[in-house]
Amino acid sequence: MVKNKNALISVFDKTNLDRITKFLVKKKYTIYSTGGSSEYLKKINVPHIQISKYTKQKEILDGRVKTLHPKIFGGILATNSKNHKEELEKEKIINFDLLIVNLYPFKETVKNKQKKDEIIEMIDIGGHSLIRAAVKNYRNTLIIVDPLDYPNLIKKLPKTELDKKKYAMKAINQITDYDMAISNWFKGTYEYAYPLRYGENPQQKATALIGKNKFKQLSGEKKLSYNNLLDLDAAVTVAYETKTNKYICAIIKHNIPCGASIESTQIKSYKKALAGDPVSAFGGVVAFNKRITSHTAKFLIKNYYEIVAAPDYDKGALNILKNKKNLRVVKVNKFNKKVEHRSIFAGTLYQDVNNKKSTIKKIFGINKLNDEKIEFFTNILKFVKSNAIAVFNQTSLVSQSGGQTSRIDSLENCLYKLKLKQKKMNIRQLFLFSDAFFPFVDSLKLIKSEKLKIDVYAPMGSKNDAIIEKFVKVNKLNFFKLSDRHFKH
Repeated sequence: MVKNKNALISVFDKTNLDRITKFLVKKKYTIYSTGGSSEYLKKINVPHIQISKYTKQKEILDGRVKTLHPKIFGGILATNSKNHKEELEKEKIINFDLLIVNLYPFKETVKNKQKKDEIIEMIDIGGHSLIRAAVKNYRNTLIIVDPLDYPNLIKKLPKTELDKKKYAMKAINQITDYDMAISNWFKGTYEYAYPLRYGENPQQKATALIGKNKFKQLSGEKKLSYNNLLDLDAAVTVAYETKTNKYICAIIKHNIPCGASIESTQIKSYKKALAGDPVSAFGGVVAFNKRITSHTAKFLIKNYYEIVAAPDYDKGALNILKNKKNLRVVKVNKFNKKVEHRSIFAGTLYQDVNNKKSTIKKIFGINKLNDEKIEFFTNILKFVKSNAIAVFNQTSLVSQSGGQTSRIDSLENCLYKLKLKQKKMNIRQLFLFSDAFFPFVDSLKLIKSEKLKIDVYAPMGSKNDAIIEKFVKVNKLNFFKLSDRHFKH
């Protein structure tokens, strides 16, 4: 004689619930169901037993407590041991062979609602507990948490331990993600899935998890892409990180600064940032540290950019930028990044964000830069890939090179690009920043041979520091030691 089986159904998402329940009835399952699910099953004429009639306990606290009862959890957690069977029989508890459960839509509620009470009501208790209990006893109690799995269930009811374990793994992953979402909301760092067409390349699938209220796209038909978000991160970090009352503009291409400036007016800042490398700026991302004015917007639309970003926009500026075809206009709120991470073959690397303010110590010469400019130039340097060399005039980036395995190669490339601009830009005093120490004097010899007024700012830490310091003083190079290294791999 085939024993009748029991299924417990408690779902918020009722997608295809009619199909799966009618299948279970056909397979001789006795269905037990909670309030909302029970009402739905009544409407579609699926025979079932309301869970409160089985437990003899009404739902209480406006439905907050429905399934938290020994007669339910005993039936989920019981094994096939003799003691468990005898205890169930004594307490008149049935075994639940199948649980179909899904949770309140907490993530969706956080994304679409602002009221704290509405969000808190979407923290699932009973459903979460049911899932965890079924996972613990997955050999005996099959747990299904995703309506997309109903067709597979109808096609083949899992019988082996391995098949049941796959569903249990999916269930535990879901509630782990659910708990993380709740934790992040309490910490004020809630993230939601932001759809991406693909990753760095079309053959790479990608998703972004975005913190709520971090940014808002004000115009542009297309959403931001994987590469857009990487460039936007660099652009707004350079623009926002320096504490100043002046106007900053940063232009990023392929996650590297190709132009940046700090000036007394916004339009000056933009024009000087653009002058740093107008060819590379085409198709880049532009970020400002202050509200964009209509005057600036009129100049921005003369060039082609993927994105313009700022903490705010004048009404007139927004109207001007919205009319520029294919331009995404983004409002980015001020932020405070603390941790960054990236995946590797063995797992995930975590580190503090490189946001320490570097100081300088004189090796030789008179420092011509104030603390504000040292901070700004260093913030730009942080986004040039190692081995990084960046050259500035009094306010702006004029040349950079990085991503080379040799520091002398980066330096040669940076100086070559500098010389191409030298006459046009009427460059006089220059400031060269290096992300790490010069291990040999070859780089300093090259700087000296250019016969330009170049002050050098670089960390030290090589075993050849004494040789470097001697060369600097003998050749009277203006050289200042940065307190920190700024590698970016």
